[in-house]
Amino acid sequence: MRKRNTVLTVLLCTVFLLTACQRPAEPADKATDADSKTDTVGFENIKVRKLDGTDTDMNSILNNAELTVFNIWEPACSSCKSEMEVLAQLGDQYSGKGVQIIGIVKGVAQKNDEEALAVISETGANYIQLQDSEALEKMLPGLYEETPSTLLYSRNKKQLGTVYAGARDQDFWGKELEKYHSKICENDHPADCAVG
Repeated sequence: MRKRNTVLTVLLCTVFLLTACQRPAEPADKATDADSKTDTVGFENIKVRKLDGTDTDMNSILNNAELTVFNIWEPACSSCKSEMEVLAQLGDQYSGKGVQIIGIVKGVAQKNDEEALAVISETGANYIQLQDSEALEKMLPGLYEETPSTLLYSRNKKQLGTVYAGARDQDFWGKELEKYHSKICENDHPADCAVG
């Protein structure tokens, strides 16, 4: 009987220690707060190549604006084209106000791809276009699940909101850009924070 109690006590202590050392599980219905998601270490060191063949890095890109909109698209995607037109118009509207649009041409990893250039010309999407790369896919995996997909980042490399899969209209993007731009405007870059 005493041996049985000792074994039972050892088992209970082991179970207690194992459960006490584990991190508590989060409730299944708790959503991740994407408004404050900080990116992985080294995000700013990722080298990227523009469609025109020039090299840059994510740090340089993100430092250019308070709010960066990454939009991944494919040349053969018709809904991509309509969204690119919308983003081009909003990019013009927010010119000088700290918002930049960056396109990523999915599946295109060569300089001045003719099909991609034709789509850019047709849609007026004359903002920076990046060639596709494994580094971008690893850095922005959710963006690659569907085209078009769009993701917003702040200057300090925080993801804002979620990945927006599928094309959205001018009204939707106008509201989203205004919402996040007003949230992250720090007034330390006066031209970036201009509203008028």
